[in-house]
Amino acid sequence: MIVRDNIFLTGVSGKVKNMVVKQYKDKTVITSVPNMSNRVLSEKQKQSNKKMNHAISYAKKITADRVLKERACQMMKVPPNQVFRALVKDFLLTSGNMSLIQALEQDKQTLATIKSTILSKIPDARIMLHGNRAAGNNSTESDWDLLILVDKEYPTTTKWELQDALFTITLQSGSLVNIMLVQKVKWYDSKDYELLRKNIGENLLDV
Repeated sequence: MIVRDNIFLTGVSGKVKNMVVKQYKDKTVITSVPNMSNRVLSEKQKQSNKKMNHAISYAKKITADRVLKERACQMMKVPPNQVFRALVKDFLLTSGNMSLIQALEQDKQTLATIKSTILSKIPDARIMLHGNRAAGNNSTESDWDLLILVDKEYPTTTKWELQDALFTITLQSGSLVNIMLVQKVKWYDSKDYELLRKNIGENLLDV
């Protein structure tokens, strides 16, 4: 059905209940929603639908996890409101290659182990990631650069002991954990860290 000069339908398009409204220059076309219940799909169409369903499930799995979603945004260089679509597109273009989600999950597991190791030795630590991994410009061999802020001052030997404990966690992947152990008041107020704060401040991520 073609409708002209109806102010209620001016600019309206899309599905409305069981009707579809479309705009063509000076006229509005209204059609019923096609009945697809008896449609017979070809094998190629079935495979395409199946692949799309897997892609959507893949994107949902990542975006449902805050840590994985943040890392996906960094690695794919997209804002949070675009990452779902980017993940679906990535899955479809790579023929269902799961390397991204595997890398994200491995990163999450490694970071959790690093965090628990640090907190077991320094319970008051605030742990933040910086460097390539925080910026999303990392490979599997990129180092884990960490800023550890603490309430009280710890002896230098604490950092050495902690570095030794973290060494084996990422050794298999060929990466290292580099840590800075700094008292909070010094990090925020001391001029000794002013240049460093400026250089890495924008790329700090809480772990």
